[in-house]
Amino acid sequence: MSCNWYALYTRPRFEKKVAERLEKAGLEVWLPMQTVVRQWSDRRKKVDVPLFSSYVFIHAGQADLYRAVQTDGVARTVYFNGQPAVIRDEQIELIRKILIGPDAFDVRERNYVKGDLVRVVQGPLKGNEGRWINWRGKKRVCLELEQLHQVLLVEVPAAYVEKINSGTQ
Repeated sequence: MSCNWYALYTRPRFEKKVAERLEKAGLEVWLPMQTVVRQWSDRRKKVDVPLFSSYVFIHAGQADLYRAVQTDGVARTVYFNGQPAVIRDEQIELIRKILIGPDAFDVRERNYVKGDLVRVVQGPLKGNEGRWINWRGKKRVCLELEQLHQVLLVEVPAAYVEKINSGTQ
């Protein structure tokens, strides 16, 4: 039985509960989390929240995928072209690398224009491509995971990227 990564869409704010239920059912589950600072009227606190709101990833075969969809809190499987969307292993690894990397980097100026296609040439994201954007004065590389229709904004040192000329793709 071949296993693939799939994305399950959950009810709002049910990601952690769904992940726990799927793990108890013996399935391989991954819920990427990020730490953010939340402000309340009387305090600030660091909390762990899902990187992708309402998504949980499972590594399973077709039979287990259909069993997982029956779990309380799962709304549906994410589909692409009428089939459950298979998330490539490289994309899962990219997310893992982003999550273990530092929160921000110092950057140095280069001649990039918003929208330039760039390739990461060193560091944990080496080999990935994205679009250069300028946001709040910081240089960032924007990497898209196409099956999820989600965009990850990742800060990468300018020295770690090179411009891809339109003729070299």
